[in-house]
Amino acid sequence: MKNNQKIALVTGSNKGIGNAIANKFESENIIVIRNGTSEFNHHNYVKADLGKKSDILKLKDYVVKHYNKLDILVNNAAFTEFIPHHDLDSLKDETIDKIFAVNVKGPIICTQIFRELLQKSSSGLIINISSIAGVNGKGSNIAYCASKAALINMTKSYARALAPIRVNSISPGYIQTGFVQFPDGYTEKTIADTPLKRAGKPDDIADIALALLKSKFITGENILVDGGLILS
Repeated sequence: MKNNQKIALVTGSNKGIGNAIANKFESENIIVIRNGTSEFNHHNYVKADLGKKSDILKLKDYVVKHYNKLDILVNNAAFTEFIPHHDLDSLKDETIDKIFAVNVKGPIICTQIFRELLQKSSSGLIINISSIAGVNGKGSNIAYCASKAALINMTKSYARALAPIRVNSISPGYIQTGFVQFPDGYTEKTIADTPLKRAGKPDDIADIALALLKSKFITGENILVDGGLILS
């Protein structure tokens, strides 16, 4: 590791959007620590459940032991499942608890735990991966929408509280990753409703994450990357 080389932690980065962000950062000569809950073949990978504080502490131990610094934290790990909004009885307590544990409590604890390392960086940056669901209330289920709205709100609070660490969120629209198993016809209708007439790709989100890294005068913002879906 070179003295001026940046260190990034990207949670939930063994697939999908997190993997694309990690790859993009690595292409810029950034050292990336990856994370997920399943096995993944990468030299800098820590298997950890971001819904559990003990696992997040294990992640911090790895960062401190191997690098003792952190410049970028990407809170990307998330959980959901498709439950129609009108089907209130199918949204069980255990599903709600897991959604909020991973999608809200996880980023809060990660921010608390890694704040000190980020404060030592000359360019500390936190990127929270939210969702269009947190803006328009349309998504895989009502609890998921609420969790992503909370993450956008937290972004603004942290941007005030942690400055000069910059804190921003990205809200993807429909991105084809397999993260959610939607019912038949959902993808086709969503693409038809999107002004740019295509689904998003993980690299569409990774490009904005890299832009936020390079743009030094943006904080407290939520950036929609949705092909115009919010307009439908």
